[in-house]
Amino acid sequence: MMFSKHVVVVGFFLFGLSSCGTHTQGPDIGISKDLAELRKNQISEVSYNLDLEIPKQSKLPIKGSLSVRFVLKDKSQDLILDFDGADSLVYNVISNGNEVRFETLNGHLIIPKQYLSDKCAFDIEFNAGDQALNRKDEFMYSLFVPANASSCFPVLDQPNIKGRYKLSLTVPNNWTAFSNESAIDTVELGSNRRFTFAETPPISSYLFAFTAGDFKSISKTLGGREYIMLHRESDSLKVNRNVEVIFDWHHRSMTWLEDYTEIDYPFNKFGFVLLPSFQFGGMEHPGAIFYKASSLFLEDSHSLSEKKSRARLIAHETAHMWFGDLVTMDWFNDVWLKEVFANFMAAKITQPGFPQINHDLQFLLSYYPGAYEVDRTQGSHPIQQPLNNLKDAGSLYGNIIYQKSPVVMRMLEENMSEESFKIGIREYLKKFSFGNATWDDLVAIMSEHTDYNLDVWNDQWVRSAGMPHVRYNLREREDSISKFTLFTVSNDDRNPLWWPQKLKVEVGIPDSSVLVEIDKSFRVAEVKEVVGLPSPNYIFNNAGGLGYGYFDMKQNSRANLLKSVVYEPEPLKRAAIWINLHESVIRGKLDPEDLIPVQLSGLSKEGDAMIIDYLLKSLQHIYLIYLNDNSRSKYTSRFESVLVNKLVSSGPEVRKLFFDALKRIAKSDNTVELLNAMMLNEVEMEGLVLSERDRIGLAFELCVRNSLDSERLIDSLLNRVNDEDLKSRLNFVKKAVVGDHQERMSFFENLKEVKNRNNEEWVLEALEYIHHPLRVAESQTLIAPSLELLVEIKQTGDIFFPKRWLDRTLGNHQSAEALDAVKQFLYKNNNYPVDLKNKILQSSDHLFRSVNVREKWFKQELDEKVGAL
Repeated sequence: MMFSKHVVVVGFFLFGLSSCGTHTQGPDIGISKDLAELRKNQISEVSYNLDLEIPKQSKLPIKGSLSVRFVLKDKSQDLILDFDGADSLVYNVISNGNEVRFETLNGHLIIPKQYLSDKCAFDIEFNAGDQALNRKDEFMYSLFVPANASSCFPVLDQPNIKGRYKLSLTVPNNWTAFSNESAIDTVELGSNRRFTFAETPPISSYLFAFTAGDFKSISKTLGGREYIMLHRESDSLKVNRNVEVIFDWHHRSMTWLEDYTEIDYPFNKFGFVLLPSFQFGGMEHPGAIFYKASSLFLEDSHSLSEKKSRARLIAHETAHMWFGDLVTMDWFNDVWLKEVFANFMAAKITQPGFPQINHDLQFLLSYYPGAYEVDRTQGSHPIQQPLNNLKDAGSLYGNIIYQKSPVVMRMLEENMSEESFKIGIREYLKKFSFGNATWDDLVAIMSEHTDYNLDVWNDQWVRSAGMPHVRYNLREREDSISKFTLFTVSNDDRNPLWWPQKLKVEVGIPDSSVLVEIDKSFRVAEVKEVVGLPSPNYIFNNAGGLGYGYFDMKQNSRANLLKSVVYEPEPLKRAAIWINLHESVIRGKLDPEDLIPVQLSGLSKEGDAMIIDYLLKSLQHIYLIYLNDNSRSKYTSRFESVLVNKLVSSGPEVRKLFFDALKRIAKSDNTVELLNAMMLNEVEMEGLVLSERDRIGLAFELCVRNSLDSERLIDSLLNRVNDEDLKSRLNFVKKAVVGDHQERMSFFENLKEVKNRNNEEWVLEALEYIHHPLRVAESQTLIAPSLELLVEIKQTGDIFFPKRWLDRTLGNHQSAEALDAVKQFLYKNNNYPVDLKNKILQSSDHLFRSVNVREKWFKQELDEKVGAL
């Protein structure tokens, strides 16, 4: 998603125009919450009639005209519309046939109060700003979330002023156009074609969307409803292989949601567009969902995990039609509310479609590791975050709202009961249909349907930062347990919490084990059920698998679980133990060299695809980041051997997982030669079909390992690529792959110019290779200049770009020098914006931890060697 180059959203402001047309004081960039509340209370019944002329050449300006109508309560203040463009972009403003004097200031279009009436009507001619329009020569698309509609046309750009939009687009005559509503008229105009779309129901400005270009269209009618898909895929076999499943999951999701909510699909049209290199997995514009094409058009060798991810993505975006589009958050501090319901409902929708999998296990592995990645860091934050100005709304997005909040919502459903939860949700949706609501509005409704103390739960899980550390105390007398208590240690002593949740504790005794369920409603829980049991071999304080937090254990328990985890028969508990052991390594409680061989053994024996996927990610991470060069060399041969053996012997649903891991960590000459032979089709793996994209990724990895032949290898690929979008991507990313160090540094210098960062997916992929694990020694000099760009990255990029920029920059580094670069930046910028500082702390967390881990475990090894000398 593209932010405008200068994100500006404003509303009514308490100032006036002087007689000469100059403000005695002017509106600042941005809109405060107080300002938004003032505007929401003054303006209603908003409608827009927007006409845009989009030329094929992406560098030419877009002419626009707008008629905006609304009811106004208070005419004592000047009207300020949101429009982030230079003065020359607005040509005139007309009201009732008369020209209106106006002023543009700080990205705002200001209309004096003498032109206002109870029912305002203004006609505006302008050149549209295209910062939020992703324009290519063959297609374009808008992306206005969270508040970027104002970078394109004059608008009241805040979520709690919903408007009706009627759009006309004039485009080249070989293009088609698509928007929230169906086209009601199409007129040929010489070399152009004009599409006029029906008026939308009331929607927030960030949900208004359109696209135009050279697209192919497919439509299907399922259950009496028409579904329309636009795409640009040139591989007809890929389209045919995927199209039925894509339509089927949309229809399944639709019918499930209508049944669950007891509300028919609330909009007139259901359409979706598959875009190359789209910045998100998907964006939920009603009637015109936008998807990243590769997320839905799967390759021939796709895994079960990829099929589930596609189904979840479709269900997620479809759920937004009710959760976010029909009922929209009042302010972006509750943006998590629409996201948690989309994720939560997607899990329910897709469960029947995959009866062969363990859905509790999927829930654990889909959400918990990702949530922990942020929640364990010094940059963590509450699920519900404060937001004083909409220009900072993009910083709210991240793993806490996407991964942690579904875990918390599942707790709410468990505590209320599934039926009471559903009743509350239905009441909430019906009460606020086509309007706006807050989290507090929902809590108030839910409280009417449960006796559970939602206030305490809300304060600790939704409004507090961090994750619980669950520990235990054990007392023994005469070889038996005399006392056992479970307690929580807060990661912030100034805000002691206990995070109420239901847990299961397993006490392993000789030849058996005892499982105890605990409703942990208090900081300390005394577990009397285990008193009198023999002295345990181990205690696992998250045996149910779905407790949230770091479950610290005594050394003996950790050692015994390390020995037995491979043989644990229950998949959910086995996965929970693997996650716990991973957390123990990065927290310095477990030597990574003790875990690596156990993980490799587990990988050889594991039969569950989801656990295999998690183990591969955990193994790669610890191997690349938490081991030093000497310790890594001990395991390279075995790691590669396990991956090659599994690549040959595994079923098709996981074979791709092993291939992706192997090309990432390959280092030995033999393995690199094998991958090169696979690249050239000299070696084939039965059941593994490499797509064009797979070969490109493999070629890039091989180039990193053999820079002498890299130019020839990439050029040979370019000659075979037919997809023009893919060829453009390849030409861009190759600059970060081939050539020498100085050429890559020059490429990075070019990224400092905004125009060279327009395609963020390409930029992020290029950064992956600049900061590849085999190149971190040379690329660590780019850490400081990358951090210095962060404020600009936030201003000019989409909502995920700053964090992804940091992840790609810092994610593979492990040296003390890299850590020092981050520390120096934070020290020199001690008054840095809090939201961006938190992003840096999140992305650099493994860098900080890995240095500490190696100092703890490998310094001892070094001291022993020195002592022996």
